[in-house]
Amino acid sequence: MGLQFEIIEGRFHDGLGTYAEVSLANALIAIAGISQPFFDVTKSNAKMLEAISALPDEHGLSKGIFKKEIENIEKASQRGAVEILLQMQKSLKQVRHVARDYADAKAGDLILEFAEQTFLPLSVKTDKSGRAAVAEGQTPEIWAKWANRYFNVSEIEFNSILLSLSFNSLSDLKTHYLNVSEVVAYILIQKLEVTDYQLNDFRHAKIGNIAAIKYLFYQLLHYKTGNDSSRVVVFDRTTGTIKWESLLDAIPIDNLTSEQISLLPSRPRKGRRIGSTFGIKVDGKTVVTFQVKHKRGAARDTKRRDEFSDITTRLQL
Repeated sequence: MGLQFEIIEGRFHDGLGTYAEVSLANALIAIAGISQPFFDVTKSNAKMLEAISALPDEHGLSKGIFKKEIENIEKASQRGAVEILLQMQKSLKQVRHVARDYADAKAGDLILEFAEQTFLPLSVKTDKSGRAAVAEGQTPEIWAKWANRYFNVSEIEFNSILLSLSFNSLSDLKTHYLNVSEVVAYILIQKLEVTDYQLNDFRHAKIGNIAAIKYLFYQLLHYKTGNDSSRVVVFDRTTGTIKWESLLDAIPIDNLTSEQISLLPSRPRKGRRIGSTFGIKVDGKTVVTFQVKHKRGAARDTKRRDEFSDITTRLQL
């Protein structure tokens, strides 16, 4: 039953994400009073309603939660549209839905065209955990889109780390997601020059390379908005509130000192050799997390469930 619910929940939130994008687009069109036709919400609506209908009777509470999330996204879309138009202070001419164009780390789901040929790519996210993924933040590409991008690890360095940990290839590494966790931990240790740590406990760890932290944070800010410099708006699906910034946006990165930086404990659950979620704190507050995930969905109850799926980079809101 757990697997069935996980699949249904995933289907619902996939539909909800698209619904948030088109709902915001339609709210912008309506409030701005432009002549452009509204976007069709039929497919995303149908996906959500089908998921709700597929929930077993014992998940009656979830049905109510899902329906409330739809209402909250609708409320947030109206609020978001009003705030965007007030912020821009220009006449909206057209809204384009470009959510499928994610090549080259683009973050935008919508592109808004205003007067005087002003364009605003807009990234629309739904959230209930107080975190939002960066552009291409959920990726199976450990080196190119994580280690190299955020920690400046060369391909030669990466392959050397694999060999030093007795992994002969990427395929060998990915047979278990905790193998990838081990590589993530070693990259943090080496690149941030971490001391006073245990591989399965970073509670007392100290950072020696503040330049690497600053590099990481600037990279995170870049990929938050993506290569298309999108404006990010996050809809909280449990409350209907909206947020525009992450905690990282307010941090004076150039003035950071090593004493301000700490790591999440990253202590494993009982029976596991290493944790699967790592993170960095500034003045005791988590600003970014890196979560190593195993196969989910249809693979959850199979022999492949422990295989590596992806690593997800999220900023705290």
